[in-house]
Amino acid sequence: MSLKEGDIIHSRYRLLRLIGTGTSGAVWAARNELIDRDVALKILEPEVMSDKVLLTRFFNEAKAIGRVRHPSIVGIFDLGQAEDGSPFLVLELLDGEPLSTKIQREGPVEPETLFDVVSGVAQALELAHQQGIVHRDLKPANIFLHRSGAGKLIGKILDFGISKILTESTSGFTLTKTGTVVGSPAYMSPEQAAGREDIDGRADVWSMGVVLYESLTGVLPHEAANYNALMVRILTSDVEPIEKRRPELSKTVVQIVNNCLQRDREKRPTAGQLSSLLEAGTRTLRAERFTRTGGRRREDFNNGVSMSMSEGNQPVAAKPDKYKYLIIGAGSGLLVGGALGMLVAHFLMK
Repeated sequence: MSLKEGDIIHSRYRLLRLIGTGTSGAVWAARNELIDRDVALKILEPEVMSDKVLLTRFFNEAKAIGRVRHPSIVGIFDLGQAEDGSPFLVLELLDGEPLSTKIQREGPVEPETLFDVVSGVAQALELAHQQGIVHRDLKPANIFLHRSGAGKLIGKILDFGISKILTESTSGFTLTKTGTVVGSPAYMSPEQAAGREDIDGRADVWSMGVVLYESLTGVLPHEAANYNALMVRILTSDVEPIEKRRPELSKTVVQIVNNCLQRDREKRPTAGQLSSLLEAGTRTLRAERFTRTGGRRREDFNNGVSMSMSEGNQPVAAKPDKYKYLIIGAGSGLLVGGALGMLVAHFLMK
C-alpha cells in the first residue's frame, strides 16, 4: 500500500506527515480522529509480511515492552492491521530531540541537566530489569529528550528491538539468540563484546556509563580504527578516567561515571542504585551551583523555548525549535495480550 498524507488507517488514524522510513516500514505522525489525539504509527511494508523472523520480532518487541510502564519509556497505545493487512503499532508522539542531536549541536552537556534527565532513564531501566528485560542497545540516539506539555524535560528510552528477555513468558518467545554480539559497538559492555550468554541488567548500566561519559566530554571512552580493534579495547583496556578529559568535573560526577564503567560487572551499581546516585548527584550539583553563582542555568530559563543571549547578557527567547519524533520502543500495558497473540498466529501461519 502506497501511503500519503491524509490517508485513513484502520478507520481512525489520519496520516499527517512522514517522520521516517526504514527497510521494513515507515513511521508517520497521525491523528486518532475518534478522540482527536496525535500519535505516531509504525507500519510495516507489505512485503515484510512474508518474513517470519522480522514479523515475529515486530510482535515480540511490542509484547515485551508492553510489560513495562514508566514515564521514561515511550508509550505504546494500540496494535492493529492496515487495510492491506500490514501490521502497525500506535505509539506516543514525542516533542524534542534525541540526546545524540543535542551533543552534536552543542557539545558536552551540563552535568546537572544531564543527571536530572537520565536519572529517570535509569529508574525505568531498573523496572525493565525487574521484568526480565535487558535493553542491550542504550546510546544517546536511543534516549529522547522529550519536552512535556508542562515544559519539563524528560528522558525517554527508545527502541527495545534487540532487548533480551531473561524470564520465560507464557508464550515462550525470545527476541534474539544468546551468544550473539548485538548492540552498537562503542556502547557495548565487555560481556556483550565477548558474546557471553549470561547478559543481565549490568550491561545496560555500562552502556549508561558510556552515555554519561560521551555526554559530558563529547567523545567516547573507547575508540578504535575498526570493529575488531574496538572489541579488543573494550575487553582488555580500562576506560581513561573522565577526570583526565575534564578535570573541572566534581568528584560526585566523576565517581558515578567511573563506577558505571567498571569492566568487572560485579563492581557496577544496579540501574536502581544508579538512579538514586544520579538523583542525589543532581541535588548536590544544584546546591553547589547556587552556592557558587546564586543564579540559574540557561536551561532553567528555557522551558521549551530556545534561548539566546543579548548584548546585555540577558536571556532572549528565540523561535522554538521543535521536532516531532516517534519511536518504536517501549510501552505501556494497553496492549491486549489475546489480540496480540491472535495476530501473531495469523501472520506466522501464512
